[in-house]
This record gives sequence, C-alpha cells and structure tokens, in this order.
Amino acid sequence: MANDILGVEITTKRVKLVQVSKGRAVRFSSAVVPDDCIQDGLIVAWDALEEVLRNAVKEGHFSTKKTAVVIPDAACYVRRMVLPAMSESQLKVNMPYEFKDIIQDDKEHYTFDYSMIGMKYGEGDAQAPKEMELLGAAIQNDMLEHYQQLFLHAGLKLVKATPRIIALQELMSSLSEENLAHDTAVLDLGYHETKVDIFHNGIYEATRSIDAGAEDVASAIADKLNCDPHIALTYLESNHDDVLASQECKDVYTKIAVEVMRAINYYTYENQSNTLKNLYYDGYGAWIQPFVQEVANAVALSLIPLSSFDESQQDALLNGAAALGACLE
Repeated sequence: MANDILGVEITTKRVKLVQVSKGRAVRFSSAVVPDDCIQDGLIVAWDALEEVLRNAVKEGHFSTKKTAVVIPDAACYVRRMVLPAMSESQLKVNMPYEFKDIIQDDKEHYTFDYSMIGMKYGEGDAQAPKEMELLGAAIQNDMLEHYQQLFLHAGLKLVKATPRIIALQELMSSLSEENLAHDTAVLDLGYHETKVDIFHNGIYEATRSIDAGAEDVASAIADKLNCDPHIALTYLESNHDDVLASQECKDVYTKIAVEVMRAINYYTYENQSNTLKNLYYDGYGAWIQPFVQEVANAVALSLIPLSSFDESQQDALLNGAAALGACLE
C-alpha cells in the first residue's frame, strides 16, 4: 500500500477520512468535530483538532501516513482564468497578478497553484497554442503552515492540499466520461450550509452557497421539543419518534429546497444552451429522506445520490466526496 493516500476534509461537524488506492476509495471513516472548532468555515482551534485527527486515524485503521487535505472555500481563492500561452515558469510569475483585485496583502504571503483546463489554438496552426485556460488557486502561507503542523502532530505527512472546488472537479471527471461531455451539478446537503456546485463539460463553472443546512433541522427539533441543541442533534440522527417527518422539519427542508431550485434556475436561465439534467447529492443530510424528497419535488432535474456512480464506494461518495477527490490526479 505504498502508493495509498489518505484524503481528509475537516468540516463544521465532522472530520472525513478516505483512504484511496489506485484511484479508488478502499476505506472511509469520520469523527465528530468538537463545538466551536470551526467558525465561518475556518479552523480556529487547531490544537483541539490534533487529538481528534489522531484518534480518527487510529480508530479507522488507516494504513498510510501520506495525506491530502481539502482546503475549504473560506480558506482560499479559486478562479477560472484565460491567459496567453506561456511556460510554467512564466505562469508562476504571472499568477499572483491575476488575484490582485481580491488579495490586497503582499503576494509573498501566499502560495499560488493551478489546475490546467486546456490550451486554445489559433486557426491554421494547431502546433502553436495561443491561450491557456486554467483554474488558479491562492492560499495564505500561514494557513498552509497550520495544516502542515496539524497533520505532523497527528502523526501524518501532508503531501497535497487541494481546494474543495478542484477536488470535486477531479472527482466528477473521474467518475464517468459522460461528465466530460455535458453539464452536471453536485448538491452538498451539509450540516452548517448547503452548496450547489455546477460543472460544464467536467470543468468547474459556479457555486451557490445557501446559509442553511442540517443544523437548521436540529434547531427546529430543539424548538419543537423544547430541548437542548445537543439532545436535538441526537434526535435528528436517530429520527426520534419520526421527528424528521414533522411539519417543523419540513419547513426547513422547503426553505432550503427553494434556494436550491433558485440556484439551478439561475444557471439554466443564464446558460440557455446548458445540458444540465442531473443533480447529484451527498453530504451530512443525504440520508434524511424527507429532506431529499423535498428537494426532488422542487427542482426540474433528476435528483440522484452521488454514490450511484459506484456503489462499491458508497460511503466515501456520500460522506467524503471532496476528501476522495483530493486524492485524485
């Protein structure tokens, strides 16, 4: 298993771990993240996460120390760009200037990288590329150092850091060649928020973040039963007395479903020639059937579990998609 790699994504509620061998998930596990470790999508309690990560690796019986981490949207900048064709060394010099409108700090404080989309050639000269299209990424050096120390103290070796968007792009491209020929969308029914990521011919196109998720379902349960939020979360996860079918929970599902519908409708309206037919779902709330059904009723697309691409990787695809994608090339 010398070539295996462990993908890790740290979200508001869970650390997700996926061991990947030869491009396939062979083991998945997750662990609960303590309250207040993550704020606004960013880790604020690094020391507390060291023990969580160390125990998660031990309890998950993972056999590799090589690790790829998913960088959350809030911790990096990613943008699609078209540049004149240039060498790798020239691109390294020019990349920082493509972020000058959003990065006001000294560019020396950031690490820049990219994922190549393709080259554009001039008419009549197929050997001479004129332009290059790519996804550029930027992350603060201090943030990368925090991640390196986190994994080092947890007994792991960080060898790769991939923005969430690029990790998903790699995953969707690897799952089916059909994803490279038409539009696809991924719905992350997350704990703290819900995300709709759209890909055009396998390439990242847009993200819509909705400031609501399964956490809001838990809050609705707490209000309905007049109980502590932590107790409400256990009721959610066990569907205590069929509480997930209550009107209070349904109101939350409907609220989120309407926003998902708006995100999809906006994309299809702005891109009249789109080929979007399927919406693949995953995430913390993917198992809540009334929630999934409410979204299915709202959108004019086929709502399909992401695991439908490969049932043998079901746990990783439904619960750790980005962590799996971060391990792929």
